[in-house]
Amino acid sequence: MKYRFKIWSEIDGKPLLGSGRYRLLSALKETGSINAAAAEVGISYRRAWAQIREMERLLGYPLIIPQRGGKAGGGTELTPDALKLMKQYERLCRKVDRALADSGAKVTE
Repeated sequence: MKYRFKIWSEIDGKPLLGSGRYRLLSALKETGSINAAAAEVGISYRRAWAQIREMERLLGYPLIIPQRGGKAGGGTELTPDALKLMKQYERLCRKVDRALADSGAKVTE
């Protein structure tokens, strides 16, 4: 038998951050592009943009700093608040992994 789990946060009953949105933010951090991040996680640019905007709306602060195109090209980077949110999620996932491992349970995500 294996145990499975999903961790996500909510604000007022609306999903804020779970594994899918975490992967999107991670891909955005790595690629510096919403379009490339969306492609990496297998969603459309429009959906990626909508998820980022929804997270920002729920939190009340920006998660990204977009850079318009130009000579050096455009791009997008995560704000310090976004990086902090990601670290909180990572810590929680590690704690749950450790707790389940300490219980002797076989775990799959």
